[in-house]
Amino acid sequence: MFKISNATGGYGKTTIIRDVSLEVGAGEIVALLGRNGVGKSTLMRYVTAEIPNWEGRVELDNALLPDTTFGRARAGLGYVPQGRFVFPRMSVIENIAVAAATNGHKPKQAVEHAMEWFPMLKSKAAALAGGLSGGQQQVLALARALAMKPKVLLLDEPTEGVQPSIIDEMAGILLKIREESGIAILVAEQDLDFCLSIASRAYVMERGAVRLAVDREELRQNKELQQELLGV
Repeated sequence: MFKISNATGGYGKTTIIRDVSLEVGAGEIVALLGRNGVGKSTLMRYVTAEIPNWEGRVELDNALLPDTTFGRARAGLGYVPQGRFVFPRMSVIENIAVAAATNGHKPKQAVEHAMEWFPMLKSKAAALAGGLSGGQQQVLALARALAMKPKVLLLDEPTEGVQPSIIDEMAGILLKIREESGIAILVAEQDLDFCLSIASRAYVMERGAVRLAVDREELRQNKELQQELLGV
């Protein structure tokens, strides 16, 4: 079980997220929804210790996570940030291998698994990551995060700038990963259709706080809620 309790934080003296609590079970995909600017990315950075934890707790399997980014990665937290941030001057293989080695796993095995999960990367294995399309870079960022063998995977706007065919493929891959590995996945997104295709339930954020928790079917059917909180 991955759990965030009473998370409050921000930048400088500005509070962005306030008293946010949520949880994701093993093998569960949960969406974090909300309009642009409501604090989804800030919450992700809070969870990964990229910003100070002013208040609150982040736990995995009932244990408090370390207070450093490296420590949390070692403890089982995988993160694909908005904007992807692949290593542009390294090849696809090197990106995956470095991520695995950094977390104490076998690079060759990680590369083999990545090519099985993400067939589109096979033909680009030796190519520099900086030369890939936006969608291919997003898939590589996901493969690199999985090379660290996380227990929890955080995805921040994974569909941003990605063509529809790759979005569909990404949804299928995430469902397969959840089924085969039991990883807990939290997806921060504005693309409602993508979230409805993979997530069993969602938390909706508004003004830095969780406005409500809702299951997939209720969210799918409630058009007024979609318009009010998501603008869709």
